[in-house]
Amino acid sequence: MYKHIFGPVLSSRLGSSLGVDLLGDNICSFDCLYCESGKTEIKTLRRSPLADSAVILKELREWLKRCARRPEHITLGGPGEPCLNSRMGEIISSIKDSWPEIPLAVLTNSSLLDDDQLRNELMGADVVLPSLDSMVQGEFKQINRPHPEIKLESIVQGLLDFRSMFRGKIFLEVLLLPGVNDSVENLTLLKDFQLEMRPDRVDIAIMTRPGAYMDLSRGAVPGIENWRRQFCSSPCRTIFKHGPARDFKPGLDDEIMSTVRRRPQTPQQLAAALGADLKEITDLLSRMENSGKIQALAGKQDSPKFYISRG
Repeated sequence: MYKHIFGPVLSSRLGSSLGVDLLGDNICSFDCLYCESGKTEIKTLRRSPLADSAVILKELREWLKRCARRPEHITLGGPGEPCLNSRMGEIISSIKDSWPEIPLAVLTNSSLLDDDQLRNELMGADVVLPSLDSMVQGEFKQINRPHPEIKLESIVQGLLDFRSMFRGKIFLEVLLLPGVNDSVENLTLLKDFQLEMRPDRVDIAIMTRPGAYMDLSRGAVPGIENWRRQFCSSPCRTIFKHGPARDFKPGLDDEIMSTVRRRPQTPQQLAAALGADLKEITDLLSRMENSGKIQALAGKQDSPKFYISRG
């Protein structure tokens, strides 16, 4: 099983996305209510060398050699804030030098974009996907539960400064929780902000996987379509198109483990992302569950079944 590489996973914005974990643990500057990676174990603003670019390159080379179908993006992420890895610039340069034909994306919660050095490190990426869930101070603290030294106004200014210098694409995401950040005040402030920032797209999202502090029953937002109309945002539908099934070598269970360790997945999501037969995936999940490697999350009777690693 790879230490840093997982997926590919299906992304509504990036298609088939091969994940690169730059953290190795739940390390973040936030502890969001909805986080699909679970509760933050280490909340910090201190950047440190959390992953070695040489190891990442070795694993990427092995994965890409093994799989005939290239991912639509290589995406730097992890179970927290990937920009906390102080080797971000080195990792971006190494990946782009080795595979310039594959677009490189970076996920971020935007909390470190007020750092000049980080903004410069991100210049080598093709796509950056920052989030900004609320511009209302009370809502921001409630939904994102930030490190106490983080200031909302610094995040906003950091996003504006980054937009002014970045020539790639920026996909801004706002995740809505009913009764938390779906207020008219937040909608108005974010609309004005997008006119100033000019992201390439704005995605208004809701929970699609169980979160750290809540289940999917909190995901529905009554006014979601109005928000999407206001931002000319389409629903987050999967844009990945199925190609021929991958010619797998032994180790499909390792690829599944690498993915469910980092985020809950349904059998359908795994089958589509890995290009595998749904029955094959379902049978393998059943065997892995029986052996104690993974577990199914309990939910309502009509809810999709999500799998996570045990423990």
